[in-house]
Amino acid sequence: MKIFKVKIIKLINSKLFIGLCLLIIFTPVTFSKPLNNSLPYGWSKVKNMSDIETINKKCEYNFFVEHTKQETKYFEKNCPFEVLSTSNSDIPENIEKEDSVSDKRVYLYQSGKFSLFLVEKNIKVPYFDTYYESPTIILFLEKDGQIVDQLTVSWHRTGEFGFTDELSYYIDKKFNIFIINHGADEEGYWLYLWAHYKINFKQNKFKAIKIKTNREQINFPDNLIVYSKPYYNENSGKLCLEEELDTECNEPNTYTYYLNEVKKNTALLVKKSKTSKNFFPLFKKKLDQACITMPKFDNNNDVILPYFKYLYLCEVNGLKQELIRIEKELGKK
Repeated sequence: MKIFKVKIIKLINSKLFIGLCLLIIFTPVTFSKPLNNSLPYGWSKVKNMSDIETINKKCEYNFFVEHTKQETKYFEKNCPFEVLSTSNSDIPENIEKEDSVSDKRVYLYQSGKFSLFLVEKNIKVPYFDTYYESPTIILFLEKDGQIVDQLTVSWHRTGEFGFTDELSYYIDKKFNIFIINHGADEEGYWLYLWAHYKINFKQNKFKAIKIKTNREQINFPDNLIVYSKPYYNENSGKLCLEEELDTECNEPNTYTYYLNEVKKNTALLVKKSKTSKNFFPLFKKKLDQACITMPKFDNNNDVILPYFKYLYLCEVNGLKQELIRIEKELGKK
């Protein structure tokens, strides 16, 4: 019995025993759970609002005319933005502020690996009321006490007659970030863009996964899809090339025209070359990869529309060069 007690005393006094005790004490704090986790956070319906065309149809509602009770009831029940305007119960309030840094820094997630926090800034928007500062919320990614990336996730801009342009967001428990650009005008509420982001932990960056509008879909990093509209035809595309300042012209029409021309001429070149390999898919993938950039909309000038303007400019230039190359090859045949 004495020998057994001596062994116990030796074990208690040993460094191994002390180390095991410290590991048991600190393991729950260090490894089991983050210091702070307020996720999910935001408006949860944003996640499932990628069907832009359907939502816009449900939200058509001229605020300046009288409607039947049936029309109003349908609008109030089916338009998600009308529901949002009457209820804020979907927005969580379990947030913590870091007073030592800023009274506007709101931490959503903290762990030993990284942190996510929000900061609200007031930014003047020239094309809205110059005296009105737009509340803009930016999501920051922090690692080892340093900010490594940021992403604008919310703004609220008010124009004439109270019409709005807004950015809303939702962040789930798996760090998926969903953003929509929406607003209100005389014809009702509108939804222009839906976006899905994730965190790339290897690069410590926010990474775009997919962006959709009622006309385009971008699957990052190398796939642009432009949906054809019923009113588009080849003649309207040619008209845009001749009259670039015409108000009826737009980048998707010009892009669609050149895309179809490259497809048609590539098929003709393949036929004349007597080869079964069509190089168009590979060309388009490389072009999309070169033109598609990471959209962040982080500052006053980088708003939604200019992003697509520059995207189409890059795509059309690439298509033009490919068309010239193919036509030269066809001339040799």
